[in-house]
Amino acid sequence: MKKFLVVFLSLIALGLTACIFDSDETVMASWLSDQGIPSGYKVQTLSVGDLTPVSAEVFLDSAPKLANDRAVLGTTANVSHDLVFDASFYDPVFFDDLKKSDSAEAHLALRVLKPFYLSKSFPADSLPLKEDVSLKISWKLEKGASKSFVDSVAEIPDSLWLKSLTKWKPDATVDTTVSFTVSSKDTIVRIKIPSSFVSAMKKISKACRLQLRLSAPEASRTYRFYGAMSAFYPKLWVTLPETKSYSEFDPFRMAHLVSNKETCTDCAVLHGGVYDSLVVEYESAPIMKALSDFYGDEFPYAVGNGDDVRQTVVLAQMTFARDDSQGTSELGLPIQVVVGSYVDSAGKSVRKMEAYKLNKDLIASKGHPNMVFYDGDSLTLQVTYGLRDFINRARDGRTFKMMMRLGYPVLQPKDSSYSDHVTSKKDTSYVFFSHFDHARYDFSSAMKQPSTLKLWLANKRGDE
Repeated sequence: MKKFLVVFLSLIALGLTACIFDSDETVMASWLSDQGIPSGYKVQTLSVGDLTPVSAEVFLDSAPKLANDRAVLGTTANVSHDLVFDASFYDPVFFDDLKKSDSAEAHLALRVLKPFYLSKSFPADSLPLKEDVSLKISWKLEKGASKSFVDSVAEIPDSLWLKSLTKWKPDATVDTTVSFTVSSKDTIVRIKIPSSFVSAMKKISKACRLQLRLSAPEASRTYRFYGAMSAFYPKLWVTLPETKSYSEFDPFRMAHLVSNKETCTDCAVLHGGVYDSLVVEYESAPIMKALSDFYGDEFPYAVGNGDDVRQTVVLAQMTFARDDSQGTSELGLPIQVVVGSYVDSAGKSVRKMEAYKLNKDLIASKGHPNMVFYDGDSLTLQVTYGLRDFINRARDGRTFKMMMRLGYPVLQPKDSSYSDHVTSKKDTSYVFFSHFDHARYDFSSAMKQPSTLKLWLANKRGDE
């Protein structure tokens, strides 16, 4: 029996056609037959309504991340995004000339992310973007005396550097205002660094390490730039007008820091573009009772190790009430909600991301059910892995635990491919936008209303 269960789960993993979502048992039986499932097994559906979570907790993503590919600066959706640049250089001649200069200037040049701003999915009427942005610029300077000092900085692991940024104690902080303009013609933002920074640089003799941080807590939006290891990396320029010379310093890595500005600590708010997660838990009793009533026998199974091979969860869906009015988005596109479940692994609870099975008929008519900022008033998420594990282990009183996160914007909400693909005309069809939307979505009202769990169960009762 257990051998069959393994084979059955393998078959499920190969793909699930739309017919399995149908409540017609004849259609389900036909699908099982096509998959070589023994006739003694049948698929039945069970709905468990009026489920309210015993816990709904948001875990905010505040850990620094590398920004070597893409970078974000600004504030939106109650989240502030800062950038930190790390650079080290050895140039005794330049520093000697800098000491002699009375009019030296420093500028940071950032190239805006063209694939985002010039994409057809970015609101065309938003360009050009023009805004005077109030910046806080802070820095840390470490003196060095040789080329080996520069090499030693480059050898610092990224993980240690990121960890150090959580306790940022700069040498100095200054406020300035910069005019940001983003258009198809002008794609470089130039930021003049205040003179106090140049004065600090004049104290260097041969080599230094510079960590420079930009913050824009009062900005009205976020701006996207290329990162330190991209083809269009940022550049720090120090010019000496007296000698008509300059030096260019390239940061070899960048970091992205976020700070959450939400004032409601109990609200179930998720933000896009960061890895916030909403973990929701449901008590086992109502689910176990519904299964026991459904089968008419003891549930959960209490014999041996408790694994009940008389049935398995083919599919499980949790449906929530949805209210988009409390959310905000930058791009005006639907956004997928990514889901994971917590399953038992060697006695420990681990999160497993769910594999999304497509109901092509429903998608073609109404769009994917796992999106927010879209037509309709419900959100349906698949939790098959979690429920499959849960029903055999809930005898110990554990809760059913799932995780929600905002994913990518959806360009084609009624395309059931659910991934970019090449069409019959040899064109690439893009289903998702390849950039996150810095959106904000409040699930508080959804968590206060009852949700419904629907199970598709392949089961065998009676003779074993």
